[in-house]
Amino acid sequence: MQITEIKSEGLARELRVVVPAQELDRQLELRLQEMGRTTKIPGFRPGKVPLAMLKKRYASSVMGDILESTVNATSQRAMEDKNLRPASQPKIEITSYEDGADLEYNMVLEVMPEIPDLDLAKLSFERLYTEPDEAKVTEGLEELAKVHKRFKPAGASHKAEMGDQILFDYVGKIDGVAFDGGSGEGEEIELGSGRFIPGYEEQMVGVVAGEEIEIKVTFPETYHVSEVAGKEAVFDAAVKEVRTSAPIAIDDELARDMDLKNLEELKQMVVGRLEREYWGISRIRLKRVISDTLVEKCKVTLPEGMVEDEFQSLMEKYEAEKKAAGEEVAGNEGGKSKKAEFRAAAERRIFLALVLAELGHRNNIKVDEAEVMKALQAEAARYPGQEQQVISHYQQNPQMIQGFQAQIYEEKVLDFIVEMAEVTERKVDLKELLEAPGESAAAKPSSGSKPKNKKATTKGAKTKAAKKK
Repeated sequence: MQITEIKSEGLARELRVVVPAQELDRQLELRLQEMGRTTKIPGFRPGKVPLAMLKKRYASSVMGDILESTVNATSQRAMEDKNLRPASQPKIEITSYEDGADLEYNMVLEVMPEIPDLDLAKLSFERLYTEPDEAKVTEGLEELAKVHKRFKPAGASHKAEMGDQILFDYVGKIDGVAFDGGSGEGEEIELGSGRFIPGYEEQMVGVVAGEEIEIKVTFPETYHVSEVAGKEAVFDAAVKEVRTSAPIAIDDELARDMDLKNLEELKQMVVGRLEREYWGISRIRLKRVISDTLVEKCKVTLPEGMVEDEFQSLMEKYEAEKKAAGEEVAGNEGGKSKKAEFRAAAERRIFLALVLAELGHRNNIKVDEAEVMKALQAEAARYPGQEQQVISHYQQNPQMIQGFQAQIYEEKVLDFIVEMAEVTERKVDLKELLEAPGESAAAKPSSGSKPKNKKATTKGAKTKAAKKK
């Protein structure tokens, strides 16, 4: 194999590779000999078919596979021989090939940029954190009480209003014929909850217990059951009871409704949920601070191909979302502004991906199969009752699994940076925690004044906020 470097500009490289015809012939003979062990041709026993006959019959059909495997193997070897680390998949173009002649192809690629060495021990970051206050805990309890609202039977003459609950039986028909999934008994619905298709709940306003009504609706075109999507339906509903909501009470009974012992245990559950939520916000904010520091400290030439691919991906997603929402994509000046925004975002993403990948490589950070499975199970848990289907869907799509691996890898590298760097902590209120880094800089004390919050410095150990997972 001959390798000639014909271009080397910045990160761009172009190689010409020549694979001798003898190598292709050798690969062809090996492939035909393997086929000859099982191929059946009249007049010959399996394994006894002459090579010349196999070549005459099958050479043209197997040569495509041989060329593909040869190009894959030799291109990889060419990059290793030239000590090139590709930033993305090389583009290969066969420039010359004829039966019995050498194979020639050109390989165009961008190589990984040089990432400067960073002394992580010299980096310093500030981690902001907050703790749930009584008002937020009370707010959380009130939200739970609304979700677990209690109802009591209304008087026989009470006409249902929005916010009331109705107990009813129903039978749905399309063109006079009952359809699967369109009937039910003892159904409970809170008017105004939006659980049923548009127009259904509104037609139940004003009903009284014992009344029978006819509800006419049209299923949305996008309804998840294709058999009824876009069709008109009539529901015969028999109202069994109308209930009004009881005053919201935050008490032991509410806790028992949630399978907890008492109100104190419910409060602790709310506090724990808020602590996890605030810890997540704190972590996201710290990741942004770390990212900004890496951008400031590292000057890296980015592979244009990778940036362009990421930019196009962001633009396509944006345009698809606009189209799905029935909105027009910004044009002229608005379009230029959006493109500039997405171009900057693409450059930042590629920069961070490359820098974090290199930091992980230098520090031997890896992601094992157990970590990927744990993340996959956590994702599946978001879909109760469908966990196995979700896991199977991901396992059947290698790219999605690779996405999980990339996320876990990035998190592990960021954790390593935090462990090695100097991290100071500052307790703030929720408003400041939610601000983007730098937004509240003007409000912070000057170097000549005393900070209001005591800072705790940590290095190589988990901080107070880190323990609140």
